[in-house]
Amino acid sequence: MAFQFVLGRAGSGKTTFCLNAIKQKLLEQPDGAPLIWLVPEQASFQTEYALVSSPELGGTLRAQVLSFRRLAWRVMQEVGGTSRLPIDETGKKLLLHRILHKQKERLRRFQASAGQTGFLDKLNELFSEMKRYCISPDQLEQFYSSRFATEGNASGTLPDKLHDLQLLYGEFETELSKLYLDGEDYLTLLARQVVESAYLQGAEIWVDGFHGFTPQEIAVMEQLALYAGRVTMTLCLNRPYAGGEQPHELDLFHPTARTMKTLRERLDALEVETEASIVLPSSPPARFREATSLGFLEAQWEERVKKPFRPEPGDNRPPAVRISAAASRRAEVEALARDVVKLVRDEGLRWRDIAVSVRNMESYGELISGTFADYGIPHFLDHKRPVVHHPLVELIRSALETVNHYWKYEAVFRAVKTGFFLPFGEEREREDGLIIDRHAMDQLENYVLAFGIQGYKWMNDWTYSYRTTLEQDETQASEADEAFLRKLNACRRLVTEPLGALQERMRKKATVLQRVEALYGLLEQLRVPERLEAWSQASLAHGQAEKAREHAQVWERVVDMFDQLAELMGDESMTSETFAELVDTGLESIKLGHVPPTLDQVLVGSMDRTRSGQIKHMFVLGVSEGVMPAKMPESGVLSEAEREQLAGNGLQTAEGSRRRLLDESFLIYCAFCAPSHGLWLSYPLADEEGRSLLPSDMIRQVKRMFPSLQERLLLNDPAPDSHACEQMEYVARPDKALSLLMVQLKQWMGGAPMNAVWWSVYNWFARQPEHALKLKRMVQALLYSNRAKELSAETSRELYGESIQTSVSRMERFVACPFSQFVSHGLRLKERRIFRLEAPDIGQLFHAALTKFAEQAEREGFDWGGLSAAECEQRAALVVDALAPKLQGEILLSSKRYSYIARKLKQVIGRAALMLGEHARRGQFRPIGLEVGFGSGQPIPPLLYDLDNGVHMELRGRIDRIDRADTEQGTLLRVIDYKSSAKALNMTEVYYGLSLQMLTYLDVILTHAPIWLGREAQPAGVLYFHVHNPVLNARNGLSVQEIDSELKKRFKMRGLLRADADTVRLMDGGLAEAGGHSDLLPVALKTNGSFYKTSSVASEEQWNTVRRYVKRTIREIGTSLTDGTIEIAPYRMGQATACTMCAYRSVCQFDTQLDGNAYKQLTPIGKDRIWEMMEQKAAPAPRSAGAAYRPRTAAKRPTAEERRLAEPEEKNAPGEPDNENGGNEQ
Repeated sequence: MAFQFVLGRAGSGKTTFCLNAIKQKLLEQPDGAPLIWLVPEQASFQTEYALVSSPELGGTLRAQVLSFRRLAWRVMQEVGGTSRLPIDETGKKLLLHRILHKQKERLRRFQASAGQTGFLDKLNELFSEMKRYCISPDQLEQFYSSRFATEGNASGTLPDKLHDLQLLYGEFETELSKLYLDGEDYLTLLARQVVESAYLQGAEIWVDGFHGFTPQEIAVMEQLALYAGRVTMTLCLNRPYAGGEQPHELDLFHPTARTMKTLRERLDALEVETEASIVLPSSPPARFREATSLGFLEAQWEERVKKPFRPEPGDNRPPAVRISAAASRRAEVEALARDVVKLVRDEGLRWRDIAVSVRNMESYGELISGTFADYGIPHFLDHKRPVVHHPLVELIRSALETVNHYWKYEAVFRAVKTGFFLPFGEEREREDGLIIDRHAMDQLENYVLAFGIQGYKWMNDWTYSYRTTLEQDETQASEADEAFLRKLNACRRLVTEPLGALQERMRKKATVLQRVEALYGLLEQLRVPERLEAWSQASLAHGQAEKAREHAQVWERVVDMFDQLAELMGDESMTSETFAELVDTGLESIKLGHVPPTLDQVLVGSMDRTRSGQIKHMFVLGVSEGVMPAKMPESGVLSEAEREQLAGNGLQTAEGSRRRLLDESFLIYCAFCAPSHGLWLSYPLADEEGRSLLPSDMIRQVKRMFPSLQERLLLNDPAPDSHACEQMEYVARPDKALSLLMVQLKQWMGGAPMNAVWWSVYNWFARQPEHALKLKRMVQALLYSNRAKELSAETSRELYGESIQTSVSRMERFVACPFSQFVSHGLRLKERRIFRLEAPDIGQLFHAALTKFAEQAEREGFDWGGLSAAECEQRAALVVDALAPKLQGEILLSSKRYSYIARKLKQVIGRAALMLGEHARRGQFRPIGLEVGFGSGQPIPPLLYDLDNGVHMELRGRIDRIDRADTEQGTLLRVIDYKSSAKALNMTEVYYGLSLQMLTYLDVILTHAPIWLGREAQPAGVLYFHVHNPVLNARNGLSVQEIDSELKKRFKMRGLLRADADTVRLMDGGLAEAGGHSDLLPVALKTNGSFYKTSSVASEEQWNTVRRYVKRTIREIGTSLTDGTIEIAPYRMGQATACTMCAYRSVCQFDTQLDGNAYKQLTPIGKDRIWEMMEQKAAPAPRSAGAAYRPRTAAKRPTAEERRLAEPEEKNAPGEPDNENGGNEQ
């Protein structure tokens, strides 16, 4: 029953003292009383390795390296207590979740917090802390009753918290005591069982590596001191402290001094013999014999005023301390990796001789891991990893969400993408011959997205077909369509059968045990254990040992969670939603700790957790203000003030933030003094968002001790003007050096100088066969220009054929950007269809509805112009009801929201029909064709072109509406196009070829009028009708007449009309009453019969000119298109660009920063000037074959005269459909 302290500063050899003492005992007597080396849990592996690898020992029977918890388990195996089931953190959080919901109504303070993210973790941490500080539920309840239960003290934040805590803590302990043994109770049980343990009677114990103890651990130490043969404890302390001596609160060694003082007082009270303390020599400490500067740092660290380091005469070695300032955390970590590689490569170190320490692993962990992997540095990240992103965890969470929440798309495909639903093993050989792989599941996802499949729709075979127009009838599916649907339904069954079985079992079962069994049944049905084993073996085959172990660990932890759920609350009834929350809580709490997969690797850990052992070089990253020393967050259940209040009333909990902040200096001291050869300190100058960061005061103190120390600046890339030696530091690994070489070459191509070092690097790569090909590819990427090479004549003919059928919208797309046309019509790429109502769908509905409305008027013979607003809206509703089932998988019938949208669309169409009725009432033009197609097999023949390159081009499409009026001068025809957004005929866009549709349609019906109508016809005009339901804003109320006038202004059609007063009057008979200004058309007549300048009209000569010009332009576009022009050349005119609404920008990767990418700049042209230019261009013969079509004057700057003549014209509204159906063509 002897107790002895062994004291020494950092590096003085305390661990070596224990090791030597144990080895001496073993050599003297191989068998005998147990020799126990008690160390912190995280240091047990390294300590045990040091013991068993001692060359003097051939093995050991007596000695064991144990942590407190392993010692407790060892004693329980001997004395008893292992019959109770151990419960882990996951099980405790599950139990707390249940208790919180059960006691929710009785809680005063935590009622609202119970469901908050992270609250369970904080509550569990507080209860664990109470156990470590020996606070039982009875003590907490007694404390609350004695101080806060009286009437006067029962209200307030702290009393309410204590009320809830004693309620929850009491039930928590009661539930645990029935069946489970909490890991936090191991030491309490150990303290009681030491006296009964024969293993500990007479054992010699060395306690090493601890700086402080909880009351729970101190109770164990008291019992060990009483009943063990001898206890030797090492502490990192500069001198002995007697029991009554109080260390100064600013003393560097305050944590260990406080520990020694407390233990001395307890041992004296127990009358345990305490031998004289051994103080190990520390001038210099044994660790720093090879690095006197580190010994100096260790000795000076406790001094308030640091002295400068003066090396011994003749000692020319540079200080073993290095300081670096990095441009960013990434630059800091990249430099760390280069330095580590250099130490191993040039100084013969092993990876295990190096450690990396950070204060906050969250900021650096993933960055270090990824960078070390790039540099080929074996490393071990000493922190526990959550498993929420593991496929198995995601499968469980998404499966429960699927069956509980109506089979939503997101939940179902989160489950599908885990890979557990794919055929496995012999299931891959299907009798029907179908291949079900990830691509098939992707097709399934696209289908579900396109048709909005959810809920009960998953349970029946799918027969939905992709409909392109609302006029398309249900026809018999082709053989390819049927095969596609068979494949999709096979994929659907692979998903619905296991999930449907889970849903059925969850619906019938009510208790937690039954629900757990149902969930486990899903995992069995999907053969999850076998799949995980296969994944584990595959990871091992690829050298990923850590990943392989992770698959096995996750399965074990999930099954453990299921067991604890069944045992803790198996007989309780619970809704499926609450059960899913419970499972989610358990899965989120699972964290995996990994054993180092190899001995020779760099240890990366946090300063407060990791024990680095014997290392030669320590890299400390992130030595920034607010990080080192760390700010103490107040994020627990109890605030700092509340903890102080409890301590003042006799309830001692863990140290407060003030004391922990003071102890940070000791933590930093231990980290800085861990290496024996070199200490590398670094800090970032800016964070990831570019905000500046300041260095810690630790940097200033180290600089004061080593005034000659030169701070190194770490950049992401080497500076061009830096010395060759600095440049060479970046040449550490081939892959990283090659990346940096490309950066240097890119800068050199921009005119910056390049250091000769990098030319040498380039030559080295070029000479290495294994790197030459990669170098070539990267240089090609460096010289990359984002240009699309023109297709050869042969390729173009194979792609488009000798005869091509095309539409005007395709011509316009080609002019806007040739590459966009190539992708959409040549390669036929399409965006993934999503089940949502968008502008093209609404435009499609408007076209079909107004067409059917007009057809009904013609069929039933009613006077459209005589319909009232109510009648128009009633008929519009019937039309929309008939069309709704045909629109994108019945989207308007799919939900209440879409039903509301359908009602609004009925109002829009009703309003539009009313205004079209006004046109019918006031005009003499009557519809003679609705949705009239032109092309092969259509009522109107196509426009045919024999192009200069020998290709035969057929222009086809569909015209919304054709109106006719017969006069003494002949037949007049006009074209009306329905638009879901505002649109005008911009003659500048016509000139450049961007807006040819309406004029081409008019030319088609005029050209083929003799065939179609049996007589020649003249152009009356082209008009756009905006289908909408405008909102009228007015400060004061409007009369009925004012409302009618405002609505007509909003519905005024835009376009181009024949410059003939009689023709215009045929369209609007009310011109005379309106003083010559039409509220329906874009014209205004003077009293002399001429037109105002603002009128959109064209003379007969101008109509002939524009028809010739459009024909010639289409011929040129068709020739250029079929010649294989596919350049990435989007237009830009003012603020409008072809890229704004383009769906293919991610394909072309257009970027003005790339060589070869630039907009085609188109200049706006004045109204008068444009007719002159069209006349000039329409007269000459077409260009010869091979001349690529370019919008004219694209590079020409407007002259002063042109700028004077230029007039603002209406722009296309964004979002106008550009596809063939949206543009009303086929």
